[in-house]
Amino acid sequence: MFETEWTWLLLGVMVFWAVGAYQRLQALRNAVSKQFAVLEELMLRYQGLVQEVTTAAVTSAAGWHASIAPEMGASHWTRLQVAANLSAMALARMQEHPLEPSSAIALVATSKDLQDAWEALIHPDVFYISVPPQLMQRWTELGISIQPDLQRFNQAVLNYNEAIAMFPASWMARVFKYKPGRILE
Repeated sequence: MFETEWTWLLLGVMVFWAVGAYQRLQALRNAVSKQFAVLEELMLRYQGLVQEVTTAAVTSAAGWHASIAPEMGASHWTRLQVAANLSAMALARMQEHPLEPSSAIALVATSKDLQDAWEALIHPDVFYISVPPQLMQRWTELGISIQPDLQRFNQAVLNYNEAIAMFPASWMARVFKYKPGRILE
């Protein structure tokens, strides 16, 4: 009789622990998703800025420094637009799977490509293209304003990774096939 009571007590404690551990892991997963939603909204502003820059260049004759060889500048614009589209697709995939490492890797790569395309477009040696200074400033400001939310997202991922690695929550993580996420570098 004494053993039966201890067995039931131990079983009750284990069930209570399992439910608590599961709820904590779910809360951490939700925190990652919420932080990514904030970050995604900011990162999507790059898409709008690319459209504004493209529209400004197309509609303003002053957007071109030289009347010769506008097709030379077209490759820079095409590269920027393609990079923006790929970045938007990576954002959409990451939104669906914010803890999947391949989504994070793709987002980091496409974000770097977008930044590289922008820098190539505004490089001083690209003499035949002129991006309005206010749009260049907005791009820079956007890059700065994203940093705190990027850090908060990365911290949420690190908190989640730490939780699923700790014993005994690691058991729950294995049962529900929770894998570590990847930070955005």
